[in-house]
Parts: sequence; structure tokens; C-alpha cells
Amino acid sequence: MKYRVNHLIYAAGKGILNTIRTGITFNEPVNINLLEKALEATITRFPYFSVRLVRENEEYFLCSNELPIVISHGRRALTLNSSESNYHVFALSYEENDLYIDTSHFITDGMGKFPFIKTLIYCYLHEMYPDEVFDTSYIAMPGSDIPQSEMTDYPYPDEPIFTEPLGSLSRPENVFLLDDQPTGYLNRNKWTSFCMKIKQKDLMKYVSSVDGSPATFVTTLIYRAITDIHPDNNLPLVCGMQHQFRKALGNFRSHLSHVNIIPINYPDKLRGKNIELLNTMARGTLVIRADDANDILTVNEHIRNEKIIKSMTLSQKHDFMQKVLLDGIGKNTFEVSYTGRVPWNGLDKYITNFLPYIDMSLSGGISAEIFSLGEDFSINIMQRIEDTKYIDRMQELLKESNINFIMEKPAYFYISDFELPE
Repeated sequence: MKYRVNHLIYAAGKGILNTIRTGITFNEPVNINLLEKALEATITRFPYFSVRLVRENEEYFLCSNELPIVISHGRRALTLNSSESNYHVFALSYEENDLYIDTSHFITDGMGKFPFIKTLIYCYLHEMYPDEVFDTSYIAMPGSDIPQSEMTDYPYPDEPIFTEPLGSLSRPENVFLLDDQPTGYLNRNKWTSFCMKIKQKDLMKYVSSVDGSPATFVTTLIYRAITDIHPDNNLPLVCGMQHQFRKALGNFRSHLSHVNIIPINYPDKLRGKNIELLNTMARGTLVIRADDANDILTVNEHIRNEKIIKSMTLSQKHDFMQKVLLDGIGKNTFEVSYTGRVPWNGLDKYITNFLPYIDMSLSGGISAEIFSLGEDFSINIMQRIEDTKYIDRMQELLKESNINFIMEKPAYFYISDFELPE
């Protein structure tokens, strides 16, 4: 079977990989035999992820891949769509208690990937603990029907939709960019993850008292750390808040990548303002800029770009889409993503960690992924360097706000290369 690609994939190449990794730590060491059985069952429910990228003249397509998805031993990330991954755009690896799931962000995003991960975890734990009774009410079970809205490879309308947005998505022309973070894939073996855990009830109580959210709180934390460490900067900072626009498409089940970047601008006059005020300001900005009409603007841009590149050569498509991607993502000082509190159905009692990792070459130098697990929020702060000065300042600010947290040991993380077909 052949699937249409999201044309963002033409941004790949020339130092842009755009791959994502999810790390899951189980209570017990990974059993490879049971994991293989679980993956075999899971992929029958998500056949649109068992694909490879192919080229036909000046276009790319995804086609069904009958080869097994590779599960390798070790923490190294395999090159996706290459011989070592059996030309899949998914790959798994494991070591001790840790399982890693690597994907192309051009194929799916965190929201599209999570149902697959959840089914995989369920199938694995069901094999591991056959006598355990699991709640399957929010799990896409192998053998169940696959809704067409989930399967569709192009959920966009044919023509742009009229809309009147509530707030502008513009950014300042000149934005403060961290000059201590190596660009591109330089220093890639030093990309560092700093994970802090905060009780959900504690953080929700605090952010609700200042009309904020977990996402805007983390945004404020990073903003304050950067401005405190760079007192001489007078350029505005911009947080690129990741926001998915499935609602604007009218298709909540789409498995594709539907990530919009909402800019939260911080002019220099906000320097030194207290956490409470900054949190409220960020929340208000997000409400205005992430309204449905602005999401429709993103959908319309996607439709227009699809029409623009239709008659281009492959090389022209790459150049055009790389500019589109970098204009939207490459002008942020830092990024924050919050998936929200997800229903784990009790599976999380067998998991001690769940951390998304992103391709840092496209970030402003610091990125944060917020995910819920058990009673905690896991806040994963990622950098392109080992230096702890930013995370140290964030910890000081948490203590000043009387928010208890647990700081885990810093860890290097890896993301997959991505190979384009010739």
C-alpha cells in the first residue's frame, strides 16, 4: 500500500534530521522475547507506521514495509529509513530496564506516536504478567477496527479556510539566541538531558493560583534562568510553545505530525519580573495565540505550501521546505512542549520513567518536554551542552517558589539519523 507524505519531509537533508526518541524505563529488565511478541501484535493495529520512504521521480511516498521493525540492543539510535533499520521510519532499542522508540518527526508527532507506545507497553506487560487484569478502555487493542480518520494520510481540505485570528503569531525581527550552544549537530555526543520531577498535585495547585499551566510555568522558569544568566542582553526572547492543531482539522485521531509553534514573546522590559506575573502573562499570551483561528492559519499555510511545491523539482522542494521549517522553528530562544496529563490505565505502575527526547539541532539551544507519569510531572530539560548553569538557576527559582522537586542525574541522549531515498 502507498501513502502520501506530509510535505514537511522535503525539509529533510542538509543537516536536518528531525527525529524524536522516547525513553521508557520499566521496573524490571526488558525481556527481548516478550518485547518482540508485543511489537508484532502492536504493529498489526498501526499498519501505517510499518512503512518506508521511497522516491518516485521528483516526489516521495511512503509504502508498506513487510520487513520486521528492528529491535537492537544498546542505547545507540539506528539510522531510520536505512538498511540497519530495515528501511523503517521506526526503530526500537533496549538496554537493561530501558526501552527506546525512535521515529521520524516528519511521519508523526508525540500525540500521534503515543497510542502506538501505549499499545506496545500494554502488549508487553500482558506478556510479562499474564495473570494481571489491565484496564483496556483507552488502549487501541490489536485486532480492533482502525477508524478511517486515524488511517488517512492527508487530512487537510483542498482549499484554505476563511478565518479571523484572535492574536498574531508574529515574532520580533531580532531574537536573542544562545551563543554558548553549538549549532547543528556539533557537539552531538554532549547533548544532555536534565530531568526534574514535581508532584502533579503540588504543581497544579501552584499554577492554578497564578492563572497558569504546567507549560507556562516551565516556560517562565527557563525565561528567568536565561535572563538572569545573560544580564547584558537587551534583545527579546521567544519561547516556541509546541501546540498541535488536530482540533482545527476536525481530526483528533490523525496519526500524522500536526505540531504548530506558538511564539511567546518576552520583551526586555519583562526582565526580573516575578514568577507569578510572568506565568500569568505567558498563559494569557498562549490563550490568545493558540485560538482555533490561528490553528486554521497553520492549516491554510500547509495547504498553500502543498500547492506551491507541487510542480517543483526535488531539489527545489528541499530548499523551499527547509526555509519554511527553519523560519517557523529556527527563530526561538528556547522551546517547550506539554502533552498534558494522559490516561495510563494503570500501566504506569510498571514504569519508573517516561521521557521524550527531541532533535536539538532545530531548537534554540534549550528545550523542555513535560509529561505525566504516576503522581509526577517529568520535566525533561534538554541542551546541546553539559553546562549546568541554566538548570542550576531553575532549581534556585523552584526553591524560591517553595516547590518541592527531585532532580535526577544528568544523562546524555541520542537521536536517530534519517536517510533519504535516492
